[in-house]
Amino acid sequence: MHATIIKMKPREVNPGLLAIFRLFTAIRLVLGLLALVVIEVGLGPLGQTRLPTHWMGLGEAVFTLVYLSLPGLPKKLGKLYLPIALAASTVGPIFSTSLAIDPGTSLELGQARLAMGQWQLVILLLMPLILISWQYGFKAVVFYTLAMAIFDILPAVFLFDQDKVRLYLGISIFIFRTLFYWLIGYAIARLADEQRKQNARLEEANRQLASYASTLEQLTISRERNRLARELHDTLAHTLSGLAVQLEAVEALWEAEPGKSRRMLQDSLGHTRSGLKEARRAIQALRATPLEDLGLNLALEGLARSEAERTGMTLELQLPDVPPKLRPEVEHGLYRIAEEALRNASQHAKASKLVVRMSQKDGKLELLVQDDGRGFDPSQPPPADRFGLRGIQERAAAIGGQIRLDSQLGKGTSITLSLEAEA
Repeated sequence: MHATIIKMKPREVNPGLLAIFRLFTAIRLVLGLLALVVIEVGLGPLGQTRLPTHWMGLGEAVFTLVYLSLPGLPKKLGKLYLPIALAASTVGPIFSTSLAIDPGTSLELGQARLAMGQWQLVILLLMPLILISWQYGFKAVVFYTLAMAIFDILPAVFLFDQDKVRLYLGISIFIFRTLFYWLIGYAIARLADEQRKQNARLEEANRQLASYASTLEQLTISRERNRLARELHDTLAHTLSGLAVQLEAVEALWEAEPGKSRRMLQDSLGHTRSGLKEARRAIQALRATPLEDLGLNLALEGLARSEAERTGMTLELQLPDVPPKLRPEVEHGLYRIAEEALRNASQHAKASKLVVRMSQKDGKLELLVQDDGRGFDPSQPPPADRFGLRGIQERAAAIGGQIRLDSQLGKGTSITLSLEAEA
């Protein structure tokens, strides 16, 4: 059983929420200015009593908007940046609404103004509530709403100690607002918490993918090293081993049979040049340019004709008119398998005839490389320094194919690669 530990990052202020906060404050300021124009035009006694508190609300909106718009403040204030903005946008409207209460007005007018002010306050405090819910969670919402209720109820008790109707009206509005805020705050806090958990899971998944990518890269490097070993073993390894044996014989016969030693030395130089040529050919073949330049059919044809001409073998070549559609890595693997099989036939089989046949039938693709050379006993393990057949099998497994090997002493060898054409 595996347990995944998800580490939650510290809660950072979402720039998008701050942008919405600025927009909300700007709208408040514009609406406040429009209301000020209406008051200045003249609403009688109602307008004159609302004017001082209205200016206070405008001042709070201007301060909050300027505060949220200064670019250097978040870095300077750190964690205090958002709480200061929330406090200003909360205390300002509450304080303005409390000052607008006039106990001396008539009962009906006082109830209307009290209800209007409190419902307006519900709307003005929605944005701070959303930010607190998203940023600090539901516990902070509970503390925030209770603090607002206390801050509202105390002035009401003091002002309406003789007016029970307005007192009960204000308290009922405070209770409703608190319950309403709890519902909204709980929903937003849950949504924010789920989003943070989802982001944490995504980051954990990204870390795992990065780890898998690193592992895959290491595996690819390891496979590439094996591929290079398979590509070079029949060139440098064989040439250098044969050259070492010949040079040892030259050293042993140098004084006793100088003529024979010189001939052997000349042969060694010839083998050296031949090995160098083969090494260059192998390095060039590593780039797989025939596949990129010619396509699979022409690349296989060129490879088979080149090996046949180099060794003097007759060639029987059968390729489909329309080359199969394979993924690039599968094409490359098939090409390398054909190359290795042809090299084995030319270097080890001592054959006079070479058959290369590729066919596609019933969703199966088959590649046959056959020679009439000396063959070998497949039941016997190959020498430790021979990697050709092992490399062919490894390549076939890498592209999802299977290798069938048929060989008899004195009757040649055939290597057949089978794989799904959809590969």
